[in-house]
Amino acid sequence: MKCIYVTALWLFLCLGSATTQANESSLTLKNQQGELFELNQIIGKKPVYLKFWATWCKPCMEQMPHFQHAYEQYGESVDTIAINIDLNDDPSAVEAVKKRFNLTMPIMTDDTAKVAKHYEFRGTPFHVLLDKTGRVIFQGHDADKALDNTLRLLSHDGVVEKPRLLDKESQKVALTLTIPDKGLKAVLYTATWCDWYLADTRPKMAKNCIAAQEQINALTALGIDTEARVSQLWTDEAAVAEYVEKFKVLHPLYIDHGNDLFISNEVSQVPTLLLYKDAKVIQRVTDFSSPINMLK
Repeated sequence: MKCIYVTALWLFLCLGSATTQANESSLTLKNQQGELFELNQIIGKKPVYLKFWATWCKPCMEQMPHFQHAYEQYGESVDTIAINIDLNDDPSAVEAVKKRFNLTMPIMTDDTAKVAKHYEFRGTPFHVLLDKTGRVIFQGHDADKALDNTLRLLSHDGVVEKPRLLDKESQKVALTLTIPDKGLKAVLYTATWCDWYLADTRPKMAKNCIAAQEQINALTALGIDTEARVSQLWTDEAAVAEYVEKFKVLHPLYIDHGNDLFISNEVSQVPTLLLYKDAKVIQRVTDFSSPINMLK
């Protein structure tokens, strides 16, 4: 995978008649003041536009002027929320993007990643449109004519006849993570792209990703039970194979399809290493500037 842009993911998009209901009261976001916001406050009343993004995502930044324009044009008839995915991000970086592009729509954070999972998120930027009945009728990555046309239709009538959704049959389920009842185990949560994609915009993070993989390789060489789970974000089996070859990975490595393990272990930063002893977490490591002490 040489380019981080999401064009290849469009291969998973198709026209279809299936729809996704989105009325669960458990779907909550956090606003910039740290207050919780329940999505069911707006869903099913008028159309909704949710855009998932990250401050370090280059295509996201390229699309911000379009996003602001869309909000200015349709904000009265379509409820709009900019949703930061809360992966390797922080409030100050979000605020800086808000000021840079003069964003005026509500900006919130998916700090549990459950909203992204519900809407079948695969990579930033990610657009989700719901009609006035609460049906998901559009999912995509590009700020293109298809998105603009759907917004225009929603702003007029609040409904769209033919939805444009992800192909659910292409979705995969992650392998179960097994933690032994006795002994040590190390599990690294990382991303196949964090070493090179963040090299220019977040060089410290990129170096940390490299150091993490080098250290878990060293633990594996010592005979410690190790494995890695990589974020499903912008990742496929080809990207995994390239990553394994680049770092000469010595341990099992799997994509966390569905993001379930990232969510259940509250991993919002890559890399993160969880160290287990007798099935209990004894360390959570996010700084790999010095060697890991398994006995700490």
